[in-house]
Amino acid sequence: MLSAGGAWLEGAAVAVEDGRITGVGLEAAAAGNPVVDAEGLWVVPGWIDLQVNDIGWLSGGLKEPRVHAGRIREVLAYQASTGVTGLILATLAAPLDEVLAYLEGMKEILDGSGELDEVLLGGLVEGTFMNPEFHGAHNPDWVLPPDPGVLDQLLSTGAVAMINIAPETTPEAVGLIAEAASRGVVVGCGHARPHAECLREAIEAGLSYVIHLGNGPTGSSLKVFNDGGLLEECLRNDELMATLIVDGYHLHPELVRDWVSRKEISRSIGISDAGFGTGAPTEPFELCGMRGEPAEGGAYLRVVRSREEIEAAARTSDAGALFGAAIGMREVFENLLNLFSVEMRGVNIRTHPALSMEDSIAAAAAMCSSNPARLLSIEDRGALVERARGDIVLLEISGEPGSFEVRVRETISAGHVSGT
Repeated sequence: MLSAGGAWLEGAAVAVEDGRITGVGLEAAAAGNPVVDAEGLWVVPGWIDLQVNDIGWLSGGLKEPRVHAGRIREVLAYQASTGVTGLILATLAAPLDEVLAYLEGMKEILDGSGELDEVLLGGLVEGTFMNPEFHGAHNPDWVLPPDPGVLDQLLSTGAVAMINIAPETTPEAVGLIAEAASRGVVVGCGHARPHAECLREAIEAGLSYVIHLGNGPTGSSLKVFNDGGLLEECLRNDELMATLIVDGYHLHPELVRDWVSRKEISRSIGISDAGFGTGAPTEPFELCGMRGEPAEGGAYLRVVRSREEIEAAARTSDAGALFGAAIGMREVFENLLNLFSVEMRGVNIRTHPALSMEDSIAAAAAMCSSNPARLLSIEDRGALVERARGDIVLLEISGEPGSFEVRVRETISAGHVSGT
């Protein structure tokens, strides 16, 4: 079953020549090109993950850009094998020279000609300009106040596609947002606590999305003053898109349905926020001065807390900080499919209806492919249409609504078949 132009086509084909889609439909064919048999599979656009971390690698200190480039290619190969055909690599709150070297390594890939180099779409500078009070698993010692000179150094690497700027930290922050947006960078807000009026000022300056809504943490307010906080304004403001970590731990599934319903599918994006670029660790670890560990059999990663901290929070809603996610985009897609395909209660919305399997897959594909491409203003990715890049994922989907299992049978990136 093929997703094409908002419709599902059975028995159809996608023709790809020179990395571009040349035909979609029942009559599509690319004479002389290899044929990949997708009978019995679901064919969707390649996934675009807007937040992949490689914190294990980055914790090793300062490295030469060429060394970073070698590691980044390993991450791209791993991610491509899981259905990802485009990704953004995130930076940590770390010494500025280390952040710059990592971005320069990304630039080598962006300028490269390797088979999978175009899977990298750029970097997200996440930790440098966050609100240090909401650092999560980042080391607050390396968070900087908004600074035009630092911004210029970051953007001069030529690798920054996205940047996180907390607009409430200083009076200069909104001006920094305007400068970054004017230079073509997608500006987001996460690990922050602006009130709603401040957030609207940032939107006018060029802020376009909220980073992992509900996590990081996300400042909110039930009081009327200044129209509430980041959470409230994000949900009601149609000028903002929102990324959501859909691993079942960062956000309660009921909240995912609520917030996607409020934002609508078109403004919602699923991300992995994978903590490690080539798979999650199975043992405790220490990175950038922060200690982490797998939890619940490796289902998620958390910051290590003392016994006293755990006991003090035992009967509260404080579960501590998470250390990125332990999943990839396959799990994000699968989780979204299962959330959409069953009737379920919400928190702020009493009941969410079940969608059909086809509509559930289409919604998950929008959040994992087309919406990320739209936020990045990339017109030739995220959809199976003529002249788009030949980025395709072949999926085997089994099971029942609410318990579907998704397996990646083949990843095709610009017409090249990646190992799975």
